[in-house]
Amino acid sequence: MIYNFNLGIGWASSGVEYAQLYRARMFRVLKEPAKFVFTDMFPQENLEHFTKHIGFADEEVIWLYTYFTDFRISPVTYTLSQFEASLADQKYSFQRTGKTGRLKFQDPGHWCTVYFTDEKQDLVHRAEYVSRGALIRKDYFTYGRIYSEYYAPLNGSAHLYLRRFFNEDGSIAYEELIGGKNSMYRFADHIFDSKEDFVGYFVKCLHLSRHDLVIVDRTTGIGQAIFENAGDARVCVVVHADHYSLSGTDQEHILWNNYYEYPFDLWRHISFFIASTQAQKQKMAEQFEHYIGTIPEIEVIPVGSLDRLRGAGKAEKAVFDRDCFAACQRETSGLGH
Repeated sequence: MIYNFNLGIGWASSGVEYAQLYRARMFRVLKEPAKFVFTDMFPQENLEHFTKHIGFADEEVIWLYTYFTDFRISPVTYTLSQFEASLADQKYSFQRTGKTGRLKFQDPGHWCTVYFTDEKQDLVHRAEYVSRGALIRKDYFTYGRIYSEYYAPLNGSAHLYLRRFFNEDGSIAYEELIGGKNSMYRFADHIFDSKEDFVGYFVKCLHLSRHDLVIVDRTTGIGQAIFENAGDARVCVVVHADHYSLSGTDQEHILWNNYYEYPFDLWRHISFFIASTQAQKQKMAEQFEHYIGTIPEIEVIPVGSLDRLRGAGKAEKAVFDRDCFAACQRETSGLGH
């Protein structure tokens, strides 16, 4: 299996996500099974809406936070009538304006704001509960409630202190205890003190072997956890941008791009790097040899994939196809199915 690690994705995705999509298309042609892992939270939108919009299939996507539940990646299908049925015998009035609805309960200090997926459908993405003027809870849905956030007033604003992730039957899968910028993750039989430890546990649970390939598109906050727990799997890092600063480089020292400095320092533990162009590969090789005294393995895979070249002759198209797919085949060689 090929696992591609990234942080986030959005409606206006960056070149990193499009590079992943082009790679996914080539993996499909090569019939190489691949998963795309996202590790950020997505409080304003369902992750599946982002990944489907750009072109990923649901079965290709893993979200770190629902991996430990039995919820599958899915569009929002939870309806307003289902939500209202969960309120039991509470009495309320309801009014909707565009993508939001407001349920006002009999107590004037209690209400709930419902956020729909769009202005027309009655599909509920999340609901926010207010008690006596203070936000106390948010529920998030796909085809059921996948998680809830719990808030308490602190210094005049709503303070998030807990996330609770659920299974399809409503049972608690695990909890995230939030304190400032740090989180703890509490499972039935163990606790993780940081998100890095949580990510590391996730990587361990993949049971990676020498037949697996791990491609890291962004390392910020997750690189160490991946590298430490990848086991016998081959690990590669994609270089998506200029990898060094010209103004901070001289004959004695090089200033690596801060996004790549960590994996460059750990080059001994990286199976290979992926550059976008032959020119970048050559520059990286020259710099590694000059400043580090060695040249790591570097593959070139263009950040793009075309079904055909318009205006190109058969010879040019054949060269493009050969080079692009040969690079992907080298990248996936030795993987078992």
